This record gives sequence, C-alpha cells and structure tokens, in this order.
Amino acid sequence: MKKNIFLLLVAILTIASCKTKEKIIYFQDITPDSVATTVIPTQQSVLKLVPGDKIGITVTSAATPELAVRYNLSTGSSYSSTSNADNMRYTIDENGNVDVPGIGRVQVGGLTRAEAASRIQAKFRDGVLNDAVVTVAAYNQYITVLGEVARPGLQEITRDKMTILEAIGRAGDLTITGRRDCIRVLRQEGSVTKTYFVDLRSKDLFNSPVFNLQQNDVVYVEPNKVRMGQSTNNDNSVRNISTWLSVTSVLTSIAILIFR
Repeated sequence: MKKNIFLLLVAILTIASCKTKEKIIYFQDITPDSVATTVIPTQQSVLKLVPGDKIGITVTSAATPELAVRYNLSTGSSYSSTSNADNMRYTIDENGNVDVPGIGRVQVGGLTRAEAASRIQAKFRDGVLNDAVVTVAAYNQYITVLGEVARPGLQEITRDKMTILEAIGRAGDLTITGRRDCIRVLRQEGSVTKTYFVDLRSKDLFNSPVFNLQQNDVVYVEPNKVRMGQSTNNDNSVRNISTWLSVTSVLTSIAILIFR
C-alpha cells in the first residue's frame, strides 16, 4: 500500500514537471532524436526605408573630390555633437522623399539602403558628377520590446535585418513568468495597425510574417497566470496562503498514509 502511494506521488510530480517544461521550452517540435530536422525559415528581408527615417547620404568622387564635397551636408556651426550629426542627415518626408543638393527631390521610401544609394548615384551620374559614388546609412530606426522580458524598452536597429529572436535576445530573453506561446507583434501597415501572434515553442515561428521585424514594430510578451495573480497585494497574499495550506495538507496526508 505504501509503495503504491509513493509511486502515485512520484507520477504526480513527474506530470507536473512535464507540464511546466511544455510552457517554457522553445522549439519543442524540433527534437534531437529526429533523423534530420530541417527548418527553412522565411527569407530574411532587408529593411526598407519609410517616412520618418533619418538617412545619411555621402557623395565621393575620385576624379574631383573637391566637387563632391559640395553635395554633402555640412555640420553647421553648432558645437553639439548631436546637433552636428542631425545636420548631416535627411529626414524622409511623409511622401517618402528627400531633397538632395544638386539633384533635387528623390523618392527613397520603400527602397532598401542599397537601392536608395543606387537611385541617388544614378541621378548624380546623369550630368552632375559623372564618377559619383554614393553611400546611404540609416538612423533612428527602432523597435519596442515590452512586457515580461529582462530589459524592456526601445532597441535601435543597427543593421539591415533583425529577427524577433534577435530582438528578444537583446532584451535579455523572456522572464520565467512570460508566456512563450503568445507573443504579440504590433505592426503599422499603411493606416492600419495589425496584431500578429507567434509561439516561441514551435518551429512555425520561422515562417511567421513577423519573424523578420520592421522598424516601429512593437513586441509584447504577455505575463502568465502566476504573474497576473501578483498584480494586487491582497490577491497575491490570499493565493499564497491558500496554496501553502493546500500543499501542507496534501503532504501531511501522504506522510500519515506512508509512515503510520
């Protein structure tokens, strides 16, 4: 009898442990005992410039470098390094355009950095500066990570691609009380804000339309039930007392049955 009770207790603890693992382990459907597990993620898309982005445009010329300098923005007379940097950057307007000295208005919205550089360079080489070489750098591109992560807040995009896994990693990963199965990504698409849901426990994440993040995306990690139960002190206290009384009662009953 005692042996059966002990085995039942072990089984209950094992089941509880498995349930906990199912809630927190990433990519559960990728198993090491598979002969071969191949995941083909959605092709990482390069970020495209959008209205409000700031870009730096640098024009150089091997034959006439002194002429090329004319087409680069000056730092102005400000002694502030931040102001100097801003003076050398273009802000893409609401129509996706920037006004570049020497060539006028150029449509860059919807283009990658490389595509924007190529378009601007072509305009310079069309009778303005025949051997012009143009490079474009992007600034002020951010995503926001909120909720149950170690370091919530703004994250600057420092290269042309960023995945949701990279963003979560830079935020210090999810806390133990964050829901892995219900990550929300809010994305502005035209005049509409769309909400997408992803599950970090599944390899289907790699095929999500928000696996590759875009500037201004908001990633929100929901709290689990335990965390939500801590939202008020009274509720938390009652739950803790009730839980510990229940656990104590069960353990006492089991001990009496086993050792009497």
